[in-house]
Amino acid sequence: MNHFLSFFNSSLPFENNEITKEKIIAGVVLIFIYFIPSIIARDKIQFKLIFLLNLLAGWTGLGWLIALVLAIVAKSKTIDLIGEEQDLED
Repeated sequence: MNHFLSFFNSSLPFENNEITKEKIIAGVVLIFIYFIPSIIARDKIQFKLIFLLNLLAGWTGLGWLIALVLAIVAKSKTIDLIGEEQDLED
């Protein structure tokens, strides 16, 4: 029984409140991973929708996956503009 209780009293790495460079790097990496759908969608037509979905519902996991799929399948602004310019020339 003593061994079981000592497990809960052990010092875990996240128990101290010190700010270390490892914690800062981990935080930056996690924020980068969290916003991957928004980064992919930065030049897409539906960027605002994908960004808001990523920001507000991304924490659920399902919202993050939906935002990622939308970012991948959304049409790019640059492709549409090139297509319109070619239509105007014809």
